[in-house]
Amino acid sequence: MFSDRLQAILPDLRAYARVLTGNTVLADDVVQNTCLRAWQNRSSFDPEKGPLRAWMFRILRNEYYQHMRGARLRRTEDDSQIDQRLTTACDLEPRSDLSRMLKAVHSLKEAQRDAFLLVVAAGFTYDEAGDVLGCAAGTVKSRVSRARDIALGRYHSEHWVAEEPDFVGSPIEQLQSDLDHIQAVSKAA
Repeated sequence: MFSDRLQAILPDLRAYARVLTGNTVLADDVVQNTCLRAWQNRSSFDPEKGPLRAWMFRILRNEYYQHMRGARLRRTEDDSQIDQRLTTACDLEPRSDLSRMLKAVHSLKEAQRDAFLLVVAAGFTYDEAGDVLGCAAGTVKSRVSRARDIALGRYHSEHWVAEEPDFVGSPIEQLQSDLDHIQAVSKAA
C-alpha cells in the first residue's frame, strides 16, 4: 500500500531535509509538503521508472528549491535585522573546524552539495543518489569527488571566507542531530 511505503521512508526524508535546509522547522515543512504532493500525485508514480524512495527524494529536493526561490522573492528586512548582520557576537563556535567544514559544504553548488549530502551524509549508493537527482551514477560519483575536493580546498584555505548558512542552533548541534538521525535510520533498516 502506498501510504505504508511512504511512511517507511519518512525518517530518511526528514534526515535529508534537515541536512539540506539546516533548519528543523523548515525541514519538517518541506517534508510535509513533499508528502502532500506525493499523495496528490500517487497515481503518476511508476515503479518501473524507479523506486519510490528516489521519487520521493526528487520531490523533496524540488520542494526545497521551490521554497528557496519563493523565500528570495519575499525577503524583506527591517533595521533590526540589518543591525544584527552588521554586528558580530564574540563567539568561538564559528571558528571551530567542524563549523568551517559545514560552511564549506553548504557553499558548494547545489548539484554538488546534493550529491555529496546524499552519498556522504545520508549513505545512499551512487545509483540511489542518481535516481534521486535524475542523473547517472557516474555523474553522481564525479560530483561527490569534486564536492569533496572543493570543500576541503575551502576548508584549508586561509583566504576563503564563508557566508553564514541559516543553521538553527550551532552548526555542531545541527550536524550532531543530523548524524544521530541518520544513524537511527540505518540501525532500523
